[in-house]
Amino acid sequence: MDLKLIKDIYDIHIKGFEGLDFNVINKNNYEIAYNENIKDCYSNFISNFDVNNKEDFCSIIDDANKFFNSINRKTTVYLIPYMKELYYNKEKYFNKEIFELVSTEVWQIYTDFDKLDKIMTNCNFNIILEETTDMKQYADAVMQCYQSGDEADPYGDLDDGYRQGYMNYKQIYNDVKVKFYYIKINNEIVGTTQGVYNDNLYGIYSLAIKKDYRKKGIGKEVLKKQLEICKDKNIQIAYLQTEQNFYPSKMYRKLGFRDLCEVYYYIKK
Repeated sequence: MDLKLIKDIYDIHIKGFEGLDFNVINKNNYEIAYNENIKDCYSNFISNFDVNNKEDFCSIIDDANKFFNSINRKTTVYLIPYMKELYYNKEKYFNKEIFELVSTEVWQIYTDFDKLDKIMTNCNFNIILEETTDMKQYADAVMQCYQSGDEADPYGDLDDGYRQGYMNYKQIYNDVKVKFYYIKINNEIVGTTQGVYNDNLYGIYSLAIKKDYRKKGIGKEVLKKQLEICKDKNIQIAYLQTEQNFYPSKMYRKLGFRDLCEVYYYIKK
C-alpha cells in the first residue's frame, strides 16, 4: 500500500475543500475539519493522527468530543491507512458499543493514460464540460442533481448546507486549484463535476447527473473527459473517492481505475 500517495491525496482533498466553507484546526497531535452549515460526518471529523495506545486515543476523542458537542455535531473519526496503529487494529480502538461504522469509502486511482482512447462510454450525446465561476448558479445545479425528491434515489439527499459552501467558494491555496464544470447537452445543464488538482494529482469530485439523464453513459463520458483534462496537464495520477460496493465503484473499475485503499468513517455514539 502506497502510504505516501494516500497521504498526498488526503492533503489535496483537505486543501481543495477548505474553500467550500470548511474549517481546519491543527491540534498538536490531530486535525479537526468541520463546517458550520453542513451537519454530515463527511464534513465534520477528526483525522491525520496516529497513536501508540488506547489511552492516547481516548484522550484525543475526549478532546475532540468537547469541540463537536459545542457545535452540535457528533465526533467522527476519518480513518486512513497511514494512521497505521488505528487502521490495523480497528477492533481494539473502535468498540461497537461506543463507535458506529457509518461509511466505507474506496479510493481509486487511474494511471493508464496510454489506454484512454480505448475507454468506451456508449454515450450517444455530445457532452460539453463548461467551466463556471457563477457559483450561485453552480450551487443550484448541484442541488438539483442530488435533491431529486425520490426517496429511492441512490444519490441520496445532499445536505442543503453544501449550497452555501459552493456559493461562498474562495480560492485559498496557490498549489491546489479547483475547477467547477457544468455538464451540458445542447446547452442544457444536465449535471455537474469538479476537478481538484496540483502538479502531481488530479481529483475528480462531485460527479452528479440529473435523474432524467442517468443510465445513458453520460457519467462515463464525463469521467473520460476529466481524465483527458488530467492528461493534458501532464499529471500522471487521477483519483476519486466513492462508497465501497456502491455501483459507481464497480463502474470506475471497468473504466480502468484500480483500488488504492479503503477508508472508514466511525461516529462516536
